[in-house]
Amino acid sequence: MDKKRREKTSLKTETKKPKNKCSLHTISQLITTQEQCGITSKKFKFLDDYGTGYFEFHRFDGLYVGVFDVLLKKDLTVQGHLSEDVLELSFLIEGEQIIKIDSIADDFIYESQESYLVYLSNINGTIAYHKRKHLKEIKIRMDIGFIQRHRLHEEYDILDRYSIKKMKNSFIQPLCSKTQEILSEILIDQRKGLLKRLFLESKILELITLKLDAKPTVKSQFTNQVNNLIKKLYKTQHLISSDLSVQYSIQQLARQIGLNDFVLKKEFKRVFGKTIFEYATELRMNKAKQLLRHSKKPIYEISELVGYKNSTHFTAAFKKIEGITPKKYRISEIE
Repeated sequence: MDKKRREKTSLKTETKKPKNKCSLHTISQLITTQEQCGITSKKFKFLDDYGTGYFEFHRFDGLYVGVFDVLLKKDLTVQGHLSEDVLELSFLIEGEQIIKIDSIADDFIYESQESYLVYLSNINGTIAYHKRKHLKEIKIRMDIGFIQRHRLHEEYDILDRYSIKKMKNSFIQPLCSKTQEILSEILIDQRKGLLKRLFLESKILELITLKLDAKPTVKSQFTNQVNNLIKKLYKTQHLISSDLSVQYSIQQLARQIGLNDFVLKKEFKRVFGKTIFEYATELRMNKAKQLLRHSKKPIYEISELVGYKNSTHFTAAFKKIEGITPKKYRISEIE
């Protein structure tokens, strides 16, 4: 694949918004371009409306090395399609991401001081970033030629062992101290041309070696990090949605997940864009409408299934949101 086509593939992402879709290039401005000794380097500055910081990448010999360093001013959901087969190695030094892959049911919660090595083949998905969060990430992609040149698949069965569909939640792991040292070297390096190529390839091989040589205990270390804030927020979301017949108070949810009430309420709204009450009510009303349309259950029973012990309170809540009583809603759907 020629250089222009590879560059287009690696940056084939867009920000999805209700009325405004934009690619990575439309929220950033190219400020420098260098091509020397077979290595192409480009640096972009984020537009003031979206963030303060930069994104840059280096490409050579089947390798792509991208560096993000930005303080975001807006929530962004970046959607992308990766048609090439690549081995992706990412290090999230600061920030948080919600990774959704179309062919996989569960979201991946990716946070500060975590990393992953994963083989990707023809996938679609999105990555959500939150405003007022500093994002610092180094992302490396290796094509099939690089993998074969260094005998990674031959020696480690890497295309099968690190397939995203097989690894599921286990592919995200914490950064070790040696990895952090190498990342710091990459971030401060000022070499250009041939020396930059040699330096980056040597450091990438070191990082891969650390990943492939990781002890099984690394996974258990990651499991112990489940107490990270964003994972607790997703656990809260799961608790609410898993049994709508239970109406949790903020205090009950806070105790179950180990956060104080104030932090839970504030961070839940920041991450999901609505309060816990709004989120739970939306789920309850959607479930109620589904039962009213597709079942013959009496309204008092439906009210209990969606968390209202008193059918009068359910009817009042339903009418306030839908503008119609549950009984009239059912009749209108039948007609």
